[in-house]
Amino acid sequence: MTFDADTAERSTADDAPPAAVKTLGKALALLDGVASAEHPPTISELAQKVGLTRPTAYRMVQTLVASGFLQQGPVDGRLSIGFAVLPLASSLLDHNRLRLEALPHLQALAQKMNERVNLDILHQHRILILAGSEKPNLPTIYSRFGRSVPMHCCALGKAMLAYLPDDTVREIVAAQPLVARTPNTITSWAALQKDLKQIRARGYSTERGENSPTSCCVGAPILGANDLPVGAISVSGRSIDALIKDIDQVLAAAELISHLL
Repeated sequence: MTFDADTAERSTADDAPPAAVKTLGKALALLDGVASAEHPPTISELAQKVGLTRPTAYRMVQTLVASGFLQQGPVDGRLSIGFAVLPLASSLLDHNRLRLEALPHLQALAQKMNERVNLDILHQHRILILAGSEKPNLPTIYSRFGRSVPMHCCALGKAMLAYLPDDTVREIVAAQPLVARTPNTITSWAALQKDLKQIRARGYSTERGENSPTSCCVGAPILGANDLPVGAISVSGRSIDALIKDIDQVLAAAELISHLL
């Protein structure tokens, strides 16, 4: 999520939002600022990040801490997301149809390929991990749920980009520039267009150390009734050749989930 605290504070005489709406926008900006920070921020760092004065940020942070949406370290005062968000996330996950329909097939695919499988959606110009199934010999890992990654550097994102309208792809790239995360990341519009054309031709995407130098993935889109992607699945592993060898299983799972939806 991205909330602009400055926009929340601006108003005109003809269109002035109620004070409660402005306050809510600032609070959401603070929550998003903590969630997106690489390291737990102090109140001063958070205020600077979201464009609020320190006194305003301090008052709102204390309210968010008191309500359980933020936690503050007792020693260093640094902020992290609080447990009050978990019931909200749980309700979303328990009622999301894409996730519910996909979960059994993610687990079956992980068993067949002996690799981790992920499910994502497009959210605010990035992929958002909605569900996953770990390798059978490893415990289930929940920490990746809710993880957000740029679309251009992962198999999940490229599987969706390849089937989106050109205008939508350009809008996503404008909002999330093609920043290099590894030496293998696609960083030019021409190279991305070429890759997306190849994905459409063969029906699946690949990631060869583009997001993390040590990982590779294959991905396939989950298409809705209008043949536009509503999500994607990916399988992660150490060998791209081994993943491609079993790509028919990935495509079959994605097609089955698409059919169920």
